[in-house]
Amino acid sequence: MQCLAELHSHSTVSDGKPTPEEIVLRAVYLGLSAIAVSDHNTFRGSAIAIESAKKLDLNITVIPANEVRTIRGDVLVLCERIPYEEPPKIPNELHEWAISNNCITIAAHPFHIGRKSVGRYLKNNPKDFDAIEVWNPRGIPFLNKPAMKLAEKYFKPQTSGSDAHVLQELGTSPTKIESNECDLYSILDAIRKGKCAPTKSYMKISTIFNVLKWSIKRRI
Repeated sequence: MQCLAELHSHSTVSDGKPTPEEIVLRAVYLGLSAIAVSDHNTFRGSAIAIESAKKLDLNITVIPANEVRTIRGDVLVLCERIPYEEPPKIPNELHEWAISNNCITIAAHPFHIGRKSVGRYLKNNPKDFDAIEVWNPRGIPFLNKPAMKLAEKYFKPQTSGSDAHVLQELGTSPTKIESNECDLYSILDAIRKGKCAPTKSYMKISTIFNVLKWSIKRRI
């Protein structure tokens, strides 16, 4: 059985345009099996998304998530439940914290120029990451290639994510999960075991326009 999971998205809780509820509804509309609202340095977007899915009785798995901005760059943290403690900002400590809190760490867009990326650190410390986001449709596509090569070199599970900041981006590059069930625990376990694969898709021109429009509006 294959589950399609959007592992990287942002809401109004951080720097995204849609609300967590809108993200969950859009994910269901797109036929996704799971959605992670991974706002920067907070699990609050995920908490709202989880409650929204329950309230609306939606058939989708909502993964507690956080894109932690460490001192070395951005790291996606996906958990079995929302932790009670704040995650540390040092990568090796974050990984230890993740293990103790039943979470996994994924190096986000590790080699994308102009973004807070962990590429240099990742090269020397691959053990501090459970998986690598090898495809992120934002930015220049060929910058995904170094991530793919590194994941292959160290036999790291490979994921993808839209890194959506507007609804039109959501589901552009979901991670394909091989699992008998599409529940939270099965999805995280499958990623840990490498039973996952990236979707290498590109944003539509209309989506790029909406992304640029939101980026300009957010900075005004």
